[in-house]
Amino acid sequence: MSEQPVLFSEKLCVGGDGSDGKKIVIATLNAEKALNSLSLEMVDLITAEADKWEADDSIVAILLDSAGDRALAAGGDIRMLYESMVECGEDYNAYATDFFSREYRLNHRMHNFPKPIIVWGNGIVMGGGMGLLEGGDFRVVTESTRIAMPEVTIGLLPDVGGTWFLNQARGNSGLFLALTGAQINATDALFIGLADVFIPHAEKVVMLDELAALSWTTSADENRAQMSTVLNALQAQHQAMLPEGQIETHMPWVEEVTSGNTLEEVVAAITAYEGDNKWQSRAVATLKRGCPASVFLSYELNQRGRDLPLNECLKLELIGTVNCAKYGVFREGIRAQIIEKDNTPNFQPATLAELTSEMREQYLTWPWADRPNPLADL
Repeated sequence: MSEQPVLFSEKLCVGGDGSDGKKIVIATLNAEKALNSLSLEMVDLITAEADKWEADDSIVAILLDSAGDRALAAGGDIRMLYESMVECGEDYNAYATDFFSREYRLNHRMHNFPKPIIVWGNGIVMGGGMGLLEGGDFRVVTESTRIAMPEVTIGLLPDVGGTWFLNQARGNSGLFLALTGAQINATDALFIGLADVFIPHAEKVVMLDELAALSWTTSADENRAQMSTVLNALQAQHQAMLPEGQIETHMPWVEEVTSGNTLEEVVAAITAYEGDNKWQSRAVATLKRGCPASVFLSYELNQRGRDLPLNECLKLELIGTVNCAKYGVFREGIRAQIIEKDNTPNFQPATLAELTSEMREQYLTWPWADRPNPLADL
């Protein structure tokens, strides 16, 4: 397979009289060994192509998928980010700022793209992968989908629009996922509103063939409507393949433990769980070992973002992620989880109780008086 990190291809449409030359563009993340983790090069390649897609009247829709069967994207390419930060020395914060701001611009572009986007969320869909999935008009999940926003374990926060899309999820499920990094499957994602349609992975070619046979119009809304009919029909044919969900059964507990008035109350309620359910126990354990600064930011941005539009949420996230780099917790999290794999990060401060009000305010304040927020124009 090509070394190109994103492969671009086309599916010719055969609807109507077949002479109008309409086509569906396919963008395939192509870093299978790295579970298609999103690199800055991938971001820039897709961003550049998006300009062409928008200007080309023959392109009626976009499919974003990935190489292999294991993952849409397991997150951002944080190993490359770590290495780049190390190489940049004292200016590694500038690199982190550049990386995240360009990624977030792509997220914003996808959410506001004038033509329909299908995102094929097969396999692992975490972090940066979730940013891509949630930017689609049609968020497809499959029998192997595993969704999570596990940033609290690496000294970061649920970014790439997570402040916005987790607030769109049912009840307080988004806050719970942000704090615990809990994994959910296709059934869960559909239940809480983080996915639109279930289609088995083996049916992707069938889906493309049926979409290509549509009589495409010049109206994006009309095209979305007929695409929805095709996708929903495929889901109806394969309902029996939906995996058993977790979160619907536990939703009363999720609502109860996230109902506190403060972060400390919510954390205490979640971590008080002592049952033997594997899904709940794993979520609790992840929160307990999470970075205190990340837990704070996950909660605080979720609260601040409840009534904010996507662009304002992304600006808040950039402040948080840049400060996670500035104050060292992000770098330490990557070191412990990805680089040295000792799984014993030395986060400072080590507990929420030690995270003073001054520290909390620092994490929420743009750190450079001489550098404006790169997303100020969104």
